[in-house]
Amino acid sequence: MSRKFTAREVIARSYPTWDYAMADRLIAWLDDCGYVIVEKQQALAAACVAEEPGSQTISAC
Repeated sequence: MSRKFTAREVIARSYPTWDYAMADRLIAWLDDCGYVIVEKQQALAAACVAEEPGSQTISAC
């Protein structure tokens, strides 16, 4: 079973030293700009995988 990371952990991991302070600042900045970090729904994730490779629609998954 894979480990689930929080949004804070994922952002911190993008910095070489796992910078949690920078992750907190980035999340606060996004919140201030009106963005919200939400968990991906499993039904949506399964729908993205189930799409045919030759379909005409472009998925953002």
